[in-house]
Amino acid sequence: MRVMFTIWPGTAHLFPLTPLAWSLQSAGHEVCVAAHPSMAEGIASVGLTPVPLGDLGLMPTPWDGENSKSRDVEAEMDRLTEDLALAPEDRYPWESLRTFLFPVMWDFHPIGEAPAENYPWIDRLVDAARDWRPDLVLWDPCWPSSAVAARASGAAHARLLWGLDYWGWTVDRFADRRRVLGSRLGTNPMEGSVRAIADRYGLEVDDELLLGQWTVDPTPSGMRLPTRTRTLPMQWMPYTGAAPIPDWLYARPERPRVTMSLGMSMRAFFEESRPRVEALLETVDGMDIEVVATFNKDQLRDIPVPDNVRTVDYLPLNLLLPSSAALIHHGGTGSFNAAAAMGVPQLITSDANDFTTIDDEGNKKTFTTQHMDVPPTTKYLAERGAGFTLDHRELSRSQMRERLERAVSDASVREGARSLRKDIVAAPTPTEIIPILERLTEVHRSRA
Repeated sequence: MRVMFTIWPGTAHLFPLTPLAWSLQSAGHEVCVAAHPSMAEGIASVGLTPVPLGDLGLMPTPWDGENSKSRDVEAEMDRLTEDLALAPEDRYPWESLRTFLFPVMWDFHPIGEAPAENYPWIDRLVDAARDWRPDLVLWDPCWPSSAVAARASGAAHARLLWGLDYWGWTVDRFADRRRVLGSRLGTNPMEGSVRAIADRYGLEVDDELLLGQWTVDPTPSGMRLPTRTRTLPMQWMPYTGAAPIPDWLYARPERPRVTMSLGMSMRAFFEESRPRVEALLETVDGMDIEVVATFNKDQLRDIPVPDNVRTVDYLPLNLLLPSSAALIHHGGTGSFNAAAAMGVPQLITSDANDFTTIDDEGNKKTFTTQHMDVPPTTKYLAERGAGFTLDHRELSRSQMRERLERAVSDASVREGARSLRKDIVAAPTPTEIIPILERLTEVHRSRA
């Protein structure tokens, strides 16, 4: 069969699909990845066929500070937040969507637009699907026009998650609340992001268009949000890119090796917190460990680097983690799952960073918050006893150092990390789910 993947433009969205795409190709299926043209080289570099969605010069740039949302939209989000009447424990998924995920969707799928608006990248995706005629479209939930392209071409379609299912959770919350408020409850922003596109192609907006006919979920079962979506679990495979292996990485480390990474997406789209980098480097200074910090020159500007720290601009975690006694990271699900899959203890920097948004009148708003994945990853890490948080705003350097020493040397923490690994490998591998994908495609495809 022919399988088309779609992604939002970022390596954190490309790498999670890569092992499944490889497995499909190895099983004899044809595979392509439709994406922002800036991703074409990266897609080709992992051995997959890119389908660039139009001309680079005509497309918005993700998270560039110029893509905006109106004050009217912000006011409507405030009203929806009030109407949803969320319990305290339910605020996190909604605020993650509102703060991070809706804006990245609206970069390319502006909310509330008319069907006649010109979005050539969306038309290109629909045309590509109609021309190539995929049997199955596996789509990134941050690129919701993928479902329109699939339905317009008669393909079966499913979401491929790279983190928690905030979207499925939100559809369920709106459905539950609408039973109470009826028409007084406003429109789910997910629907508002795709309605103009669906109307343009004469398609009905329903839950299947918003959530896919099923969902492939690589999140460990104990960390998932509760949803009513049809879900196919898949094992997270720790692929984070390829690079030449340096000579020093071949040798067994003489002291415990600790890897330090604050995430490629954070580095690509946001300015790193200088106090956090300083605190981490001060913490490891003088410890009897070998530290590999994947920091670039911007992150290290004017910050002293201790003698026991080796800095490299980039090395994939799948190369570094096999010889690491612990991973210090920013809490993203990609880093968390990579370490979990290899049974490596973790320390998550749970402190907040500054983020900036801009409205349609050019007014900038800076707010301070944690990375959106920190609450679920730190909670799950604590439940399994597989590591600790590191918040330089709350902990002294000696307290941070004590937690790192425990992560490296405490047998109970290592056992907790092994427990996380068991959670990961309990799910079927990408290769093992292919027969199920084939059956589901046959059932759901509308084209003969």
